Amino acid sequence: MIQFICSVGCAAALVGISSGSGGANTIVPEKNSTSYRLDDKILLKSAEKILYKKTSQEDLYLYLLRPSQKTTRPLPAIVYFTGGGWEQGEPTGMIANAAWFRDVGFIGIAADYRVRSRHGTTPLECVKDAKSAVRFVRANAEKLGVDPNAIVAAGGSAGGHLAAACVLEGHDESDENLKISSRPNAIVMHNPVLGKGFGEWFFKEHPECSPLNGVRKGWPPTVLSCGTKDNTTPHAVAVEFTEKMNASGNRCELITVDGAEHSCDWPVTNPAFVPTMMRMTEFLVQQGFNPLPPKRTIKKQ
Repeated sequence: MIQFICSVGCAAALVGISSGSGGANTIVPEKNSTSYRLDDKILLKSAEKILYKKTSQEDLYLYLLRPSQKTTRPLPAIVYFTGGGWEQGEPTGMIANAAWFRDVGFIGIAADYRVRSRHGTTPLECVKDAKSAVRFVRANAEKLGVDPNAIVAAGGSAGGHLAAACVLEGHDESDENLKISSRPNAIVMHNPVLGKGFGEWFFKEHPECSPLNGVRKGWPPTVLSCGTKDNTTPHAVAVEFTEKMNASGNRCELITVDGAEHSCDWPVTNPAFVPTMMRMTEFLVQQGFNPLPPKRTIKKQ
């Protein structure tokens, strides 16, 4: 059972897979365009591999998936960071989510970043890499075919933290052009690390990296999901974040997955994957993101 807990100005929360917030039809992939169901390794192999950062440990790449429809206009892009507790993770981790957005007309991107198991790094390097990835996409928007004012940062668990951390001040690479913002135009998070629960040791050392601590008026529109039985990134913390965002005058919506534990709506085989991704897509369209026109829509009842 999925609940949409809407931000200020939305209708009351609904149960089901339709939205309670009104507006555009729900965009879903056409039946013959469901590439998100392909094996993660196949998706990775089919992606454009683009170097975005050189580090002392390893070169880092973006894996870019373009819609099959051709267009000459710049498209919105979504940059996904996988979960793994800042300890582990590969770009295959959430490339299916990037492929979903490719299938509905966005440019979907899976970003690799440094993690402790592969690179011996700390969460601070993860934050730096996430900000570098968003900054690179914006700096190279024309070349990539991206609308520089329609870049979404996204991720699951610790990757969700990285998406939100792109809004926070500090921990930018000093050799990058900081006149180009790493701040996304919207945020999408799946059971994210927000500052309480998992990772509290890190946030005690670096409170400036806590999304909960960093909420201020002016954050980009944000949609997040969380399961009611998540003991890693507790649902109560997601509610607290959502309420704090709304109280600050921001637009934020929480998708509650009743009875779900951590990884409440992924991988693709999770029954909550499609309804959650449908609502997240609709949320972005309602904020003005303009993907390629879908070939098929599900009209709200």
